[in-house]
Amino acid sequence: MLTTSASPLPTRSRPAEDPSAPGVHDQLAFRTALTVPHADRSLFEAVRSETITWIKTKKNRYPDAPSTSGVHHLDAMTVLTSQSRYDEKGAERALRIQLREDRPEATWRTTVTAVLAPPGTGHKAAVAVSLECFPNGNPDGLRPGRPAIVEKLVAKLRPVDGRGRLTVHALQVTRARAQVDDLIEVLCDPDRHNPVVVAARTTEPDPLWSQRMRQVMPQCAGSAGLYLLADEAAVDAFRHEIGEHHRVAPGAVRTFLPGTDPAWPPDAARHRFVSPARMRDPADRAWNAIARAAQRHATQAPVPQLLRDLRFPDDEAATQRRRDALTAVPQPRVPADTLNEIRHLREENALLLGLLRTADEEIEERRTSTRLAERTTTSLEDQLARTRQEALHNLQDAVEALEEAQRAQAEADQLRSRLYQQGRHEDATAALDEPHPLPTSFEELWDGRETFTRVLLTADRETCIDLDDNDRARVWAGKAWLALRALDSYAGQAQSGFKGAFYDFCTASLPGVQGWPAKQVAMAEGSATMEQFGGLRVFPVPETVNPSGLAVMEAHLKLDSKGATSPRVHFLDDTKGTTQKIIVGYIGPHLRNTKTN
Repeated sequence: MLTTSASPLPTRSRPAEDPSAPGVHDQLAFRTALTVPHADRSLFEAVRSETITWIKTKKNRYPDAPSTSGVHHLDAMTVLTSQSRYDEKGAERALRIQLREDRPEATWRTTVTAVLAPPGTGHKAAVAVSLECFPNGNPDGLRPGRPAIVEKLVAKLRPVDGRGRLTVHALQVTRARAQVDDLIEVLCDPDRHNPVVVAARTTEPDPLWSQRMRQVMPQCAGSAGLYLLADEAAVDAFRHEIGEHHRVAPGAVRTFLPGTDPAWPPDAARHRFVSPARMRDPADRAWNAIARAAQRHATQAPVPQLLRDLRFPDDEAATQRRRDALTAVPQPRVPADTLNEIRHLREENALLLGLLRTADEEIEERRTSTRLAERTTTSLEDQLARTRQEALHNLQDAVEALEEAQRAQAEADQLRSRLYQQGRHEDATAALDEPHPLPTSFEELWDGRETFTRVLLTADRETCIDLDDNDRARVWAGKAWLALRALDSYAGQAQSGFKGAFYDFCTASLPGVQGWPAKQVAMAEGSATMEQFGGLRVFPVPETVNPSGLAVMEAHLKLDSKGATSPRVHFLDDTKGTTQKIIVGYIGPHLRNTKTN
């Protein structure tokens, strides 16, 4: 039944914030680990110089930041800590520089760590940059970005990832066989840990495309390998070598995840593809997701063993300096006169007060570090729990898909057997029509929406396609396609005389129709949800349905039930109305309700 609200309601919905997104609730907002080949002790001077220079120029806040070891209070809210680790011969083997900024909205902690491999294990090093964000209250509005020091270190240290190089700007690939072969080897390298972004230049000059590439490539520096197919001949040569499914069309950008397998066509769906049309559309935001995805994968990647094993001892030198200062305090003596006694006591008192202030600062710094470490531990435990839950969820999806395939095969075998028993041998052995392949992305789903002749899609395209940013987008897109098929099938049955609603259709087990699990259908929202968030469930409809062009759509299908995104398909049943169709007004993240944080 069509319902409308008397109060003004927005036409665009706001999905709930995804607390699984780095930088919103998690302490670890960004991390990348760089492998530096052929490194020696000059690495530490390079890292120290670049990091301190970056700190000094950081919004011009800390022009006097020192490069010496120790704990330095740059201002009332900022602490710079620099530590080194030495081997038994006194040679520097590791360095850690940490900048902590205690701001009203959050505490921000940027850590740069460098470590040399032990002697005899190869001349290589690992350098890591991490950014932690500890919100002070409501985390909404906090959007931590990648620290600019990453780009400087990539340019300075020339790190590698397996056989590939990590660069600030894309490496150009021409049609030369050797260059194309090198790129294929990088993509298929089993030792590669980071994504590789491959862009193909447009056939005609396009200023917007070029501008976007100049912005997005440096943002990926340190998180992904960067390559540019220089011209159409290079695009053709790459397609010839890697195959049709993994190709990159002119103007497109594909992000190849580790474990690329060009010999297996279904593997292509794992590697996010931004089409030329979206890259060249001024209103499309998909190009922003390229860098976000690369940074997310780098943040979630395991830390190299060199960094995992690294420990920094307490600052024994600082402790010893305090002991030496205490022993240097003159012992009480009887002065020659009262004035000398007063002067002596004042000097002693000033020294002791200075030592107390230093001790208080160090104690407070230890307390702060301990408190932040506890929050980090809690965050990592939460992240581990989410990872385990997601793994279980993926396993459940796989088991359900296997069970569904087994049921379908058993049903097909029974039908063929009955046809044989009836003597209809040709019907039993006739080849079946191939079903429409499931889309591998929401962009592909959107492009194929005309397949459903009895479904009218009024949903916002960008909200729908933005779901492709999620790692589970391929699964969700396939489910969304089946959901639209089920709605389309229901509309066909309704036009043929079916009397029930969509939920009844899902429980009726009608032959020859595309069904949908009844447990993943909700025909209405709770009254409390509609009272507080009903305006978020108002979507466009034709004016023949409602003169306002808007209608409330409480009924929805669940594409997922775990996690903050948990996509939904909201629809309005107008099969008995003017359009005689199902109107789908929303495909996107779970909308806010009374259970949303």
